[in-house]
Amino acid sequence: MPRQRMAPGEHGRITESVSGGKYFATTYVRDSDGRRRRVERSSDKSAEDARRILQRHLSARRAPLDSQQVNDKTTLSELFERWIEAKVKRGEIKPQTENQYRRVWAKHGEKQLGALRILELDTPRADTHIQAVAAATPAQAAYLRLVLREMYALAVRFGVLAINPIAGTETAKRNRKPVRAVSAEEFAAVRSAVAAYTGSRDGKGGPRPGRLLPAFVEVLAATGARPGEILALRWSDVDLLADPPTVTISGTLLDHGAAGPLHRQEARKHDAPAHTVTLPRFGVEALTELIGESGMEGPVFATRDGGWVSLANLRRCLREALPEELSWVTPHSFRRTVGTVVRRELGPAAAQQQLSHAELSTTERHYVQRQTVGPDVRAALDKFAGQESGDRK
Repeated sequence: MPRQRMAPGEHGRITESVSGGKYFATTYVRDSDGRRRRVERSSDKSAEDARRILQRHLSARRAPLDSQQVNDKTTLSELFERWIEAKVKRGEIKPQTENQYRRVWAKHGEKQLGALRILELDTPRADTHIQAVAAATPAQAAYLRLVLREMYALAVRFGVLAINPIAGTETAKRNRKPVRAVSAEEFAAVRSAVAAYTGSRDGKGGPRPGRLLPAFVEVLAATGARPGEILALRWSDVDLLADPPTVTISGTLLDHGAAGPLHRQEARKHDAPAHTVTLPRFGVEALTELIGESGMEGPVFATRDGGWVSLANLRRCLREALPEELSWVTPHSFRRTVGTVVRRELGPAAAQQQLSHAELSTTERHYVQRQTVGPDVRAALDKFAGQESGDRK
């Protein structure tokens, strides 16, 4: 009867030998690629010790992967590059996301983990490092865990290991601050501070600091759009003569970094479709005044040369303009403010539509200030308690 062929992953009989004072244990393994390979381990103590060493090796052994792009000799630095290059090639991430991942890896991964080979980073060690980063910067730790998890998912697909060790790490907890919207009184104070700031050099020669800042604040508060989307507006996106007047948000402005020079990206966040919003009167007035600054061609918010305006510059101007008690206000604060105002007056569904969120939960959790005043439910509670409404004082 012919000898039965070994199944992939099985090994044959272990033989023992002695040579030059060393003990050897040898067998043949049929690997997952179907090929039969000789495997040997040695010991200076005894043949039985050599056998135990070989058996331990066989229990963890995987087929050689030397010809693959990712194998058991690949370092984490090499794995990161192959992972992110594949993501970019497949069009799964935008340049700004690539830039963000590279910054996180350079700061929290390259020096600390980069020289390790894939099999040398286990779950306990990975979790210890992620939690150490989380103690200082929770948001960065969350990104680092995401990067490592996807890197190791690539290693699993190449068969270097069977289980993703990052899956067992604890999620880095982010302490989210409560959503804070700008009140009507605070908005009046912001307007006043911005006007004083931009007028601080009138009559002194030279360009006014933050000359576009007042209009930028007004349009942010008039639309609830993201700051980068407002700065990406073109006059072709604006219709002030329509009834009602509108602006259509169809792109976003990308600043310097891996994304390249300051330029307009012809897509919104998450490739969301173009979003048209109606303009309140103060938004129309702000945009009408801007016509004198940039004309009716090209960017709505334009430099003196007709180019795009950097969000970083306007952020800096807003910080300089605001007094200490309003230092918490950022360009993104106005998106939360619009969401809160619309939700309060028209309900959560209207707020979701205004901010163009795919899910209502996103609007409620991240962009609307939590209500802390309950509704008038006296009639319902009096009825429950058996008290007539006329007896209520």
